[in-house]
Amino acid sequence: MTLAARIGGQAVGIAAETGSARIFGQLDRLDQALAPATGEDGVAEFRASLDRIVLHPA
Repeated sequence: MTLAARIGGQAVGIAAETGSARIFGQLDRLDQALAPATGEDGVAEFRASLDRIVLHPA
């Protein structure tokens, strides 16, 4: 698992608990940066966990 994805996964839990807009903003930046590496260990899991807590507009 990439270090960035592992740390991002931890931050997803914190963001879900706190609702911090600042953390969500940083997670969005990380999500965009990791998008090309979805096949690497842990990246897909990070992106899926972020998708579970982010409200997407209808």
